[in-house]
Amino acid sequence: MNNFSGKHIKAVFFDHDDTLVGTIRPKWKHHKYVAIRYYGKNLTDEEITKHWGKPLQELVCLLYGTPDIETAMARNTAHHEEFPKELFTATIPTLQHIKSTGLRTGIITATSRFSFEHDLQLHKVPQEILDYTQTADDTEFHKPDPRVFDPSISWLQERQIQPHEVVYVGDGLHDMKAAKGAGFNFIGVETGLVTAEQFKKAKAVSISSIAKLSHHFTSSI
Repeated sequence: MNNFSGKHIKAVFFDHDDTLVGTIRPKWKHHKYVAIRYYGKNLTDEEITKHWGKPLQELVCLLYGTPDIETAMARNTAHHEEFPKELFTATIPTLQHIKSTGLRTGIITATSRFSFEHDLQLHKVPQEILDYTQTADDTEFHKPDPRVFDPSISWLQERQIQPHEVVYVGDGLHDMKAAKGAGFNFIGVETGLVTAEQFKKAKAVSISSIAKLSHHFTSSI
């Protein structure tokens, strides 16, 4: 496995859904509930899989079969707390470890700011272990478009950190394409829909979960 320790790497950024929190199981149930209750639609796993990873506002319209973003989001939000995402056991300890090595940490996600901040509060994620956060509300671009990372690159450069000094950790091939397109290093985690074999075929380093991530990073101080 690659070792990203040392002065070469100065920041580690993460995807959120299915990387730091388990999203597939609770949120697929959430979307199916909203689809049948408000739209009379029996949403299948195949339909969700086809669009999974897209920004939430786009996702709800595609899944519920409606062009009315405002109503779709309102109906989704009304039942948001009934289907909470599941914090992976290793998430907070891993972020704390990486932060303790002197590296910058951050989360860049396609979920909404409302949903993201709810997750952080629900799971009591300490604010001090995150230097940077970015949601779908903060950019018009979304993965796999590498321009999704433009705001974070500007933030990094203000701190004298270049893209090649960053590792992005995510569960999808769209994460990989965006990260590599932006000049970041990439590590895949096999806690989403992409298998170890699929990451390998895409020539990406991958690990079974973020619990395996800590040993990649040692003190850079």
